[in-house]
Amino acid sequence: MKLVDVHCHLESEEFSASLDRVIADAVTTGVVRLITCSIEPGQWPVSRGLAQQYPEVEFAWGIHPWYIREDDFHRVSELAAAKEAGAVAIGEIGLDRKIERPSFEQQARFFEAQMAVAREIDLPVIIHCRGAFNELVLSLKKTGMPRAGGLVHSFGGSAEIAAELVKYNLSFSLGGILTYRNSRKRSRMLKSIFPGRFLLETDSPDIPPVEAAGKANVPENIRYNLRAAAEILGVTEEEVAAATTANAVKLFNLEL
Repeated sequence: MKLVDVHCHLESEEFSASLDRVIADAVTTGVVRLITCSIEPGQWPVSRGLAQQYPEVEFAWGIHPWYIREDDFHRVSELAAAKEAGAVAIGEIGLDRKIERPSFEQQARFFEAQMAVAREIDLPVIIHCRGAFNELVLSLKKTGMPRAGGLVHSFGGSAEIAAELVKYNLSFSLGGILTYRNSRKRSRMLKSIFPGRFLLETDSPDIPPVEAAGKANVPENIRYNLRAAAEILGVTEEEVAAATTANAVKLFNLEL
């Protein structure tokens, strides 16, 4: 089976002393591509460097809502060079109602500016959204989507919210939360987006699966997310792997 981890953070200090092993372990598990997502401008050269160093790694550039600094707003325009630099997406960008700072107005300003750049260079977007799906839809109506589409990572919404977001050519990835097999809402949503709109992620080093609770998450743990998804959907792991990898190849224009 070939697997693609469409959302991880290999730039994290958690991996600074062990990245060779972390990537090798992922490859042994069947991971053929990892998309590492920057969270602020200081990480952009790091993300690109990782992709140049490891053939399995692709990268995305963006400013995450948690890490917005007003002084960085002028740097949003630099994302116009992302495609030429080799990025496969603009991300991680987004909206988050569950944090007090930065303000939601400031988040929206950064998000919509980054969306505009993604549209201009036609790269897909990787979106973080918590507690703000209505606001996300309003922003998408305002900014429009890149023709390339996009991904809502670590998606926590309902089947109904997913159906609304699909209208904007968005797909969805889930990671360790899949291994908590205790949500009818999540099961219903997953069945509504499979096979055409579902992708696998780990969000490493965050959100480990049940099987690795209490430890830093690593990309090889995608195998647990795969297993849980197959159980919830009532299909084989091979079917989930084939569908999610095909979706990743299409969305991010990958060559495997």
